[in-house]
Amino acid sequence: MSPPVHTWPVITLTFGAEQIVADANGEVLTYPVLDAGATHEVAADAATEACRRLGLKACRVQGHTEDGSVFEMVVDAELGTLEEYEFPAGPGPAGPGPADRSAARRGGSTARTRKAVARSGNQRRRALAIWGSVGVLGLTAGASVAMTLTESDREPVAVVHTPPPAQLPVPAPAGWDTYGAWATPMSGSQVRAVLDWEGRPVSVDGSKLIGHDPDTGVEQWSRSAPFTVTQLAVFTVDGQTRLAAATAKELVLFTPDSTEPIRVQVPQEASVVLDGGTVPRLDLPNQKSLLVGADGSTASRVVPAAAKPLEAQGTDLIAADAKAGKVWRVGTDSAALPKPATLPAPAKGAELTGILGSVEGRVVAAWKDGKQTVVGFYDVDEATEATAVKQVAVRELDGNQITTSTVQADRVHGLLLASTVLVDVEATSAHRLEGQATLAAGYAWVTDDGEQTQVTRDGQTEATTRADQAAVPDVITDNGMAMTRVDGSTDGSLYALVETGPTPTASPSPTASTTPTAKETP
Repeated sequence: MSPPVHTWPVITLTFGAEQIVADANGEVLTYPVLDAGATHEVAADAATEACRRLGLKACRVQGHTEDGSVFEMVVDAELGTLEEYEFPAGPGPAGPGPADRSAARRGGSTARTRKAVARSGNQRRRALAIWGSVGVLGLTAGASVAMTLTESDREPVAVVHTPPPAQLPVPAPAGWDTYGAWATPMSGSQVRAVLDWEGRPVSVDGSKLIGHDPDTGVEQWSRSAPFTVTQLAVFTVDGQTRLAAATAKELVLFTPDSTEPIRVQVPQEASVVLDGGTVPRLDLPNQKSLLVGADGSTASRVVPAAAKPLEAQGTDLIAADAKAGKVWRVGTDSAALPKPATLPAPAKGAELTGILGSVEGRVVAAWKDGKQTVVGFYDVDEATEATAVKQVAVRELDGNQITTSTVQADRVHGLLLASTVLVDVEATSAHRLEGQATLAAGYAWVTDDGEQTQVTRDGQTEATTRADQAAVPDVITDNGMAMTRVDGSTDGSLYALVETGPTPTASPSPTASTTPTAKETP
């Protein structure tokens, strides 16, 4: 009696010219094919080992050939056999219906099949012939043939591709060494690496996204976008994690448990913004923004005249008129906008010089009060018929006014950087830096007088290096590695640098400002 086969999980076998890659729910094994005549044996070995690692006796297997054909199979880990998967008959949860079974044999899910052009009978027979040509299954149209592909009791040996160590070709970020525990090609991509839903670094190679084991660099998963990716971000939308990959005009979303992209319909005249809030945003030239949902749907929000979008906050859009100091929180698709709120001045006679931005519904503004610069923090209430703001804190700074023409944001860590002022939005603190800086990985990387300094969110120096041209990491993993690229490199790679200085954390804890002149507003 055959062991029961559940609909999930599914082992994926991908057939290349010289190897077979097995993906068992995120654990990736690579098996070399040294002899084309033994492809069927290697496939069985790969599927069997993957099934064992899942702790199952039998498991569904989905085979992918180079021509794009997909076939459903089942592996018996005890017998080491592969055969075509016959879906259980009958209605209800016992198994899919006839249309589903037919779609599975043609390849892909029923959802994809409904969107695709149905294959003809000749195309189906051709696909089966291609599958048989790689030696995995001998199938004929309309028949299910089970083959025992391994007869020996030998244990399969998985050859896992581990990216090699490498030396960063430029000075390392302050606090790290140039030695990379591993490095992976990014084909010159300038896209910043991000951390996925489990804290794994994600690299970009053209249209391919790869999630790596932080310690070894071994590929844990991959996704393919239908375009060359130029923007990347991770969002949590309605409690659901989404990896967003985009160009300026195209956008797809990926879920943790599916390789199929969710295509977002982007109007031709829209611009994709991934660093502008808690969800992706599509900005239109007609004073509208589209906020993207977890399923790829969009919600339209009107941007008030003379205002600019500050932040997508869930299904709300926060916009501001920086000259007038007015803020709107728009929560409906209506031309009847809510009444705006005017930012209260931190002191009588203070002059608004700019709005730095908004993070998690908290707007940060810069004011001039005599010879002092004042940074104000304002919480924007939930969208109603009238927008309301509450001043939560005021910070006074000596020195020149804050330049708001270029503001950097690190939304993952709740930081803003305007000119030489580092702002911790959550902790409502502001600190002057000793030079120009880049905001990345939860820190400000300051260059001044031939040095690079790593500055924490509370303005403290964490590490220093004498190289003012040192690289800046994209992200820092939980195991303390700085994931670093080389800006402008034509054959760029992503390097996992080993730290040599004090241990930084992936998400530095917010620290309240200890500035003696700080004023708390009730």
